[in-house]
Amino acid sequence: MSFLAILFALFQVATAPSASNSAEKIDAKIPMKDLSSLDATHIAGVFKNPGKSLMKRIGPGLSGDVLYLFPDGTYIYTEWSDVSPETISDKGTWTYSQSIVQLVSDRDVKWDPGIDRRLIALRRSSVREEVLLSEMRRMSDFEEKAGKDPESMLLSVAKERSKPIQASEVSKLKASLMKNFWNPKLHSQR
Repeated sequence: MSFLAILFALFQVATAPSASNSAEKIDAKIPMKDLSSLDATHIAGVFKNPGKSLMKRIGPGLSGDVLYLFPDGTYIYTEWSDVSPETISDKGTWTYSQSIVQLVSDRDVKWDPGIDRRLIALRRSSVREEVLLSEMRRMSDFEEKAGKDPESMLLSVAKERSKPIQASEVSKLKASLMKNFWNPKLHSQR
């Protein structure tokens, strides 16, 4: 590895936002509960943006995304809008440790899927059993725009878990998503 490649890698690590730093900044505006003690089976589920809590505040969105974190360690990420159908943009494997979900795309995803590969797990202290996932790169949006309504801003940058996924559901749900929403030709046209 060249000196420049090593220097670039070190720069990325040094400037990447940390989970604890991001959580502290949110906690300064909204009381939060630490989720670092949860294991992957308690994180697995269907995460939507906009989620139900955000839609109660602002109404339905014209676009959104859904992240399916399966308890078998795989994931599927879809995007949709008012002018395009729900489509799988990414799929692969995921891990969870110390409040961070790490995504790794499958080899057949040869395009930029449009999702940050590191997401921080959050829960507002006021909402029991809630799990939110926010892409680390979206945390700067929260910091800049939280203003007088930090909860709405948090909900706008996070994916809200709408339901857990049970191990017994995985095969059928994955097969349905792949059949209905997997279209790699669509991504090669970008």
